[in-house]
Amino acid sequence: MKRAFFLLAFTLFCGWASAEEPVAAQVDARYADVDTEYDIDAEGRATTTYGYGVRILHDRALEAQKTRAVSYSRSIQAAEILEAYTQKANGQRVIVPRDNYQTTTRGGYDQGHPFFSDIERITVVFPDVEVGDTVYLRYRIRNTEAIFPGAVSLQDGFNLFSAIENGTITLRAPQGLALTTEAHQLEALPVRAENGVVTWQWRYQNSQPRAWDEEQDQGIWRSGDSPSLYVSTFKNYAEIAQAYAARALPKAVPDERVRAQAAQIVGAEKDPREQARRIYEWVSTQISYAGNCIGVGAVTPRDLGVVLENRMGDCKDKATLLQALLAAQDIASEQVLINAGGSQYDLPQTPVVEAINHVMNYLPQWNLYVDATAETIPFGYLPQSLYGRPVIHTGAAENAVRAIPAEREKTLFEESIHTTLKLAADGSASGSVRARLNGAAAAHWRASFMEMKAEGREKFVEALFRRGGMRASGTLETSDLAPESRLSDVFEVNIHFQVGNLLTARSGALTLFPFYSYAGGLIRITAVGDGKTYQRDFPCTGPKAREVFEITLEPGVELIHLPESMTLDTPYLAFKNQVRRNRKGLYVERSLHDKTPTGVCSAAYVNAWEKDAARVAENLKQQALYKRAP
Repeated sequence: MKRAFFLLAFTLFCGWASAEEPVAAQVDARYADVDTEYDIDAEGRATTTYGYGVRILHDRALEAQKTRAVSYSRSIQAAEILEAYTQKANGQRVIVPRDNYQTTTRGGYDQGHPFFSDIERITVVFPDVEVGDTVYLRYRIRNTEAIFPGAVSLQDGFNLFSAIENGTITLRAPQGLALTTEAHQLEALPVRAENGVVTWQWRYQNSQPRAWDEEQDQGIWRSGDSPSLYVSTFKNYAEIAQAYAARALPKAVPDERVRAQAAQIVGAEKDPREQARRIYEWVSTQISYAGNCIGVGAVTPRDLGVVLENRMGDCKDKATLLQALLAAQDIASEQVLINAGGSQYDLPQTPVVEAINHVMNYLPQWNLYVDATAETIPFGYLPQSLYGRPVIHTGAAENAVRAIPAEREKTLFEESIHTTLKLAADGSASGSVRARLNGAAAAHWRASFMEMKAEGREKFVEALFRRGGMRASGTLETSDLAPESRLSDVFEVNIHFQVGNLLTARSGALTLFPFYSYAGGLIRITAVGDGKTYQRDFPCTGPKAREVFEITLEPGVELIHLPESMTLDTPYLAFKNQVRRNRKGLYVERSLHDKTPTGVCSAAYVNAWEKDAARVAENLKQQALYKRAP
């Protein structure tokens, strides 16, 4: 329920507004006391004491509350359990016995250091827990070394959707430490100064939490929308970027080994953009992902020799190696910091390290952001969720915080499908599906086939039709699935099939959708039209899709009713559906251009888009009616 700043700081680099008339949530557990105390010293090291009690009201919450885990980095932190017990409904306390603790240690082999993580975990198993009981835990984590010496950064808060009877956050720091605090939806108590120590305190109560409401709550939550606290000594995000860069950039200077590797990658290629593409693809495909959550290593890249020798690294390792390889070819690049997870599309006004969890690269020559950790995304594209997010440039003393621009000039997802279908009087059918994907969608589709076992590809057509209760056989052909081709932005699938029972009745309805398509294409539109009005901004993207159906009718089969054609062109969507009979049977050609940029869309945009999309969905859901001879 609460987020500890020290663990977030490790996770970062290794890798909500009230309704006017809220509907109460069904409460399965109540947090009676949630107390967090931060004691900061002059070096920026924190000793944090946590305590909370959870009263269990329903058996749905029982399993989740029987255990609690405390995690910490062994190399720079120490942890101790101060108090743990189960309080029965009659007031009796059952102390957690010594044998009810499980410690999980991550260490190296034979006195060596761990490669991935030194995060240790103490799991507390509460005894004799029943509905009506309260489990209580109090523990302390002491930082023996600051992530960034002399600097303080922490983020904390509460969940709007949890029942919290009493919540308190206390912060104590030396009187001369220049701290900025930013609190949202918390009650601030008077600041006290005594014996050279300044104490801040905030309270929170939420005894009647509201239920999640899709119209009000779905979408992007900004940093001040939920009960939250941000504390920092950093003056701006450029200072955070410079603190990271001070450790990372010296490691991005190419040595002879890096220069030799870069020369081997680019070969005889002279075009700088093509060189950059080859280097990006090499780092993406040849350096496997491996976390680095070991003390300050959580915010410091490994030495590039270690990364090259092991062919493994995390996001900051990959970003540093990519920068060094590009520099070896005289291609300028810059590491940038971003929050790549969840719905965090803004930064708190108070600059905190916890607002960042990912590192990637910027190539100023082409105004291009690239993420070598996104191992299936082609050069020139990003994962959809990154567009529109704020990004912090490590090389900029001014204007360090920018936003990844919404992509308008190229389509992230583009699909073209041509389906042929021959219908026989006995209900059987044969045909083909030829599909072509462009952009990031090509990488996603290719990845799904690469992960599929050979046996699965052999049985693909049979399994595809079996979902609809049909007996089928056929063949599958795809573009090259070799690992070195996985970053191509074009992917094709060809399916040929024979179905024994496509038409199961003498008369019925035939839905005109491809037997296999990408989820982001036209079929995505059919899910809209529920009449909801959203209040939050949304991540969004605008795919392009084109579908052609050529249906041949053998003697004894006729189509007695056809879907209607439609043309629509609005500021949000351009849609065209042409349905006509021909000599063979039926020809359908339809196209969709979703004009939405890939990035962030306002709630007003989303609601207007949905109204137009609902009209398209209604047309797409129409069916052709068929009749077979007796």
